[in-house]
Amino acid sequence: MLDEILKILPTSILNVVAKTGGSNDINEIRLRVGKKVTLIASKIEFEGEYIVTLHDLLEILVRVSKNSIYAIQNEINNGFVVIKGGHRIGVCGEVVLEAGKIKNIKNINSMNIRVARQLVGCADKIMPYIIKNREFTNTLIISPPGCGKTTLLRDIIRQVSNGVERLQLLGKNVGVVDERGEIAAVSQGITNLDVGKRTDIISNVPKYIGMEMLVRSMGIDVIATDEIGNNNDIEAIKYANCSGVGLVFTMHGKDLNDVLKKEGLRELINNNLFRNVIVLSNRRGIGTIENIYNLEENKIGTKVI
Repeated sequence: MLDEILKILPTSILNVVAKTGGSNDINEIRLRVGKKVTLIASKIEFEGEYIVTLHDLLEILVRVSKNSIYAIQNEINNGFVVIKGGHRIGVCGEVVLEAGKIKNIKNINSMNIRVARQLVGCADKIMPYIIKNREFTNTLIISPPGCGKTTLLRDIIRQVSNGVERLQLLGKNVGVVDERGEIAAVSQGITNLDVGKRTDIISNVPKYIGMEMLVRSMGIDVIATDEIGNNNDIEAIKYANCSGVGLVFTMHGKDLNDVLKKEGLRELINNNLFRNVIVLSNRRGIGTIENIYNLEENKIGTKVI
């Protein structure tokens, strides 16, 4: 799982990882110049003795870029670099702006290496709620950060794209707007995570722009993206819905009431754009399904589990 990450780490940081004795459980490696290496495994934080240096971060970038940091400059300017395996390296430093746009991030002083894990089949239990009468139904996934909403979304996309034989769903053309590279983890044009055989992905573009592009150009049946919420997203969702495209999205929130507090999203729900709302938490571990609401019964939603 961590092989591609281990290849880019300096020996001093590799030694810290080795001391945990359970590298396959690591979710994040946080590196801050002048601070100790921090590893996150599930809900446990492990602090190594080694103090991170600027040279360590530079060495990682050199290895990721295969000795040409200029080749990954655009990705750095987006705040992260995706490496083989779908792992994402977030960076912080001094941002250089030009005409209101990021021209460069220099003097990088911290990194967050997030381990990509795909849980094939994690959506099995909820697919019967999403697939009704052999058809996909519009779905919204709500959860606080770190509760597995992107992992769940990815598996829904995979299953809808491939088709679900037990529910007699034929495979659909799915368009994914992967603004931050977390859903499909595309790196140098290669999709590192399985999102299905009928899936088209557009990356590194604002969600509302990507949604409109996919609807206009790709002849898709279902559109999917992560963490919707602003007014531009809402308008793009309305456009996609009016075009007859199915919808599956995630957003940050604690529960259905959080959604209903947000005017744009409340409008989408009251206009019956979504049939299902799935609420996640980490109460019994990441990906705990707290509630599934059927929104066809009424405008507030009827809990079905």
